[in-house]
Amino acid sequence: MGVMIIRFGEGNKSRWGRVVGDAPTGPETSIDIIPLDTRAETTGDLIAAVERNRSLLDGGQPLRILGGALRSPITTDARLLCQGLNYRDHAAEAGHHERKQNLLFMKASSSLSGPYDPVRRPANTQLLDYEVEIGVVLRSDLRPSQTIGDDTLGAVVAGVVLCNDVSARDTMFGASFFQWFEGKSARTFCPAGPVLYLLDHDEVAATLEHLELKLWLNGNARQSAVSSDLIYKPAETLTHVASFMELRRGDVILTGTPGGVIAQGSPKLFDILKNQLHADIPRRDAIRAELLAGANFLRPGDRITLSLRDLRAKKDLGQQNTIVVQGE
Repeated sequence: MGVMIIRFGEGNKSRWGRVVGDAPTGPETSIDIIPLDTRAETTGDLIAAVERNRSLLDGGQPLRILGGALRSPITTDARLLCQGLNYRDHAAEAGHHERKQNLLFMKASSSLSGPYDPVRRPANTQLLDYEVEIGVVLRSDLRPSQTIGDDTLGAVVAGVVLCNDVSARDTMFGASFFQWFEGKSARTFCPAGPVLYLLDHDEVAATLEHLELKLWLNGNARQSAVSSDLIYKPAETLTHVASFMELRRGDVILTGTPGGVIAQGSPKLFDILKNQLHADIPRRDAIRAELLAGANFLRPGDRITLSLRDLRAKKDLGQQNTIVVQGE
């Protein structure tokens, strides 16, 4: 049965705990936890410790903490591999109505931040956007050319984590030859948590088909989907990834965002991208003008709320609440 794991701060140190009550929903939420008796410093180390001794999750003295103490349950040693345009409605709003290949890219792990930490908008960014996503967390190292099916998925996947793949669209599409990595990798661009939802081996495949994710901006619903709507699902994606690279225990695959992001494709936008491919500054300025004419992108003071729910177990897995602030 799925267990909610949190990582929280005590001074300059971090500790791990198991949530025994309701999932956290904000920095002022009181959370009942059982601290875990482990020296694990990384997410991968924690998963390995639980694999060796499941009783690590049992016993211990209860403790009550505030949500404001929570840190990202994914530590910064993890690699973040991302899927793009992996829900049909998001692919359609970006102008890719027929997906024929899994779109993969990386995001810097230094972008990780806690579920209630502010998101800093870089000084040169005007097109700051949100993307609610499910992060699939690895239980074991991915071996070269490994083939993974639903029957073996639980041996590779440990659980899931709620993520916001914050994106600077002006950098993604306005920098030389489209700098997706830089546009998605600024510090605070990957709020994660509040919980790492650890699953038993035999429940991974079914759970990954029944997760509901949502996002609100300033209280207004913007994104909503169920994981069964993914185009390229975890088993297929992991098999593909194993054909060309390796991943380690504790690494994360962000599985893509549903429709409802701020940046929307248009015929004029596509013409700008096509006709000004080699003119970086004019292309960036034209993209900004086109997108800002039709939408309000994230600004300081905006509040972004995300949620994740296990529909199969009828279990809420908590909420993120972040405020956009102006960065340097």
